[in-house]
Amino acid sequence: LETISRLLQHLVPVVDDMIQRKNGVVDEIEILDVFKDITMVGLLPVPHAIVIRKYQPNQYTSIWFTAFMWGVIYLRSQQPPIFDGDCIELFQVSPPEEEDD
Repeated sequence: LETISRLLQHLVPVVDDMIQRKNGVVDEIEILDVFKDITMVGLLPVPHAIVIRKYQPNQYTSIWFTAFMWGVIYLRSQQPPIFDGDCIELFQVSPPEEEDD
């Protein structure tokens, strides 16, 4: 919000001045042409540095990835089914509810 506020504090007076010079009749293309020549260098805050972190494997991410991969393998192997959903213990398989006729 601070960035937008700074931008407006700088641009609103420019547009107001332009409107006064043209007696209140300004085309939006003229305003855009003025904006093309305005620089925001030094006006807007400098963005934060990007912090790069190296992946460090641990027990929890390994468990998650293993369960995720077996889940993908299970779901993609349903036509024809090659796994018995009742015997799987690595992740929970909920059988579809049967409809009552």
